[in-house]
Amino acid sequence: MCRSMMAFFLAIVMTLALFSFMAWMTIQPKSAAVSSETLQFDVVMVEPNAESQRRIRQLPEPPKTPSIPSSKSSLSSNVANVAPLENNTMPSIDVGDIGLNMVVSLPSFDGLGQNQQAMPLYRVEPKYPSRALKRKMEGYVILRFTIDEQGKPVDIESVEAEPSRLFVRPAIQALRQWKYQPKLREGKAITQPGQTVTLEYRLN
Repeated sequence: MCRSMMAFFLAIVMTLALFSFMAWMTIQPKSAAVSSETLQFDVVMVEPNAESQRRIRQLPEPPKTPSIPSSKSSLSSNVANVAPLENNTMPSIDVGDIGLNMVVSLPSFDGLGQNQQAMPLYRVEPKYPSRALKRKMEGYVILRFTIDEQGKPVDIESVEAEPSRLFVRPAIQALRQWKYQPKLREGKAITQPGQTVTLEYRLN
């Protein structure tokens, strides 16, 4: 009985010792693994070079102001050369297939002053009378008229005609359709009396 109790006690002690040894064996590798996996980090802070990172910003150059041309040069460049009027008579105008020449003689400019003769802006050539055309007659008509505020010829009258009155009527009808530049005085259009024009009828 005593031997069995001793054997049982020894078995318990050996069992506890075995379990303790096994527990120690299992704990020891874990601690070693943990210690081996522990890493050390050395953090080194490098201060960047302030001069290399600095950006130099330059201001843009101010725009150049364009040179302003002088008023004298600009005025002189805009002035057109006007050729003097050398001849007071207008060139002959061919009427068409009938072989006629209508010559409009503008008034002379010798007496510039009170009644300055105006130049027409638009004109209509008079018709050649059929009776004069059949007879191959030539002639002329001198008309006196007034230019109103709208630039239209009014108060037209015949001053001289050759032959008599054969060419007067078509000449007056044509002159009524002419257009002149109105004359201004102090900003207002005025009439221009005492205007004259000579209409010549010529055959080729």
